[in-house]
Amino acid sequence: MSPILVPLLALSIPIVAIVLRAVQRLQDIEAIAQARRGQQDQRFRCFDDLERRVTQMERHVTSPEFDLNRKLSQLAQR
Repeated sequence: MSPILVPLLALSIPIVAIVLRAVQRLQDIEAIAQARRGQQDQRFRCFDDLERRVTQMERHVTSPEFDLNRKLSQLAQR
């Protein structure tokens, strides 16, 4: 066995540990980023649902039937 092989092997162990730690940190960052993207997607779905509901309400309030029903209700209360 070469006399240089043992020190090289001894130096490579901490290097491998440092690299593995960096890889683990990158994986943690990616997991956090995916969780945040999921939260954003959920918020956008909520906003889309709200937008859809507001659109339906606007459509109902601006329809001729709504105005007719309101006038009929006013007549019925007299």
